[in-house]
Amino acid sequence: MKKERYYVSDISNISGLTKRTIQYYDNEGVLKPAGRDENNRRFYTDKELSILEQIIFYRNIGFSLKQIKEEINYNDRKESLLDILSKQEIYLYSQLEGIQGRIDAVTTSKQLIEEGYTPPWELLSKIMRDINKVDMSIWSNYPFSETQLTIFEDVFASQQLVFNFYNTFRKIAIKAVSYKGAGVPVNSRLAIELAEEWINMVEKVTKGKPEITNSFLQVDKNRERWNKGEKALLEEAEPYLEDILKSYYEGKN
Repeated sequence: MKKERYYVSDISNISGLTKRTIQYYDNEGVLKPAGRDENNRRFYTDKELSILEQIIFYRNIGFSLKQIKEEINYNDRKESLLDILSKQEIYLYSQLEGIQGRIDAVTTSKQLIEEGYTPPWELLSKIMRDINKVDMSIWSNYPFSETQLTIFEDVFASQQLVFNFYNTFRKIAIKAVSYKGAGVPVNSRLAIELAEEWINMVEKVTKGKPEITNSFLQVDKNRERWNKGEKALLEEAEPYLEDILKSYYEGKN
């Protein structure tokens, strides 16, 4: 049975938060009590319990108390909440992409060592620092044309497909930078496999359609609007990618 009033000890038992944390939330103006009883003890109602559930959820997905206090709408206005959660989703994806980038660098370094090469540690460290600063939200404000938007919405039917493409693109770029720095020959097995990875990625995303290819090329020409880390990574990888693709196609002739 629901109670009309919940005291700090009740809130603590229900939520698993310490009394000190609940007091802190009160002091920060995030979770204010409904009032005080005749003994001047703070009490809460079901409304505050509902707010606390939201606070715990938002804290668990990475919101700071400041964000919760200033941005979260406890009246649950759909548009406002969707906007806030969408921003947080992109922020979490940025964190995930940073972790995946580091995993790709580790995997590539292990591969190079197993093949008898020395990974370019200094170069990889620089690239990793740049990747860790990548903010995926920048693409939400990118000035896509109406044509580009139409094409990309057709190519990427879901946000997950966008990140899958981004993962593949970045992984290939990290490999190219690593292979180049380690001195992997452009006609080696590793280089040939990398060239095939690039070709397969391009064919999969463009479906061989010129209009899709042109849309990607237009974005490529506008690198000043990219994240600095993305731009630096591709510019470091590009010469090696061009060389291995040239070697690959020459080997096919």
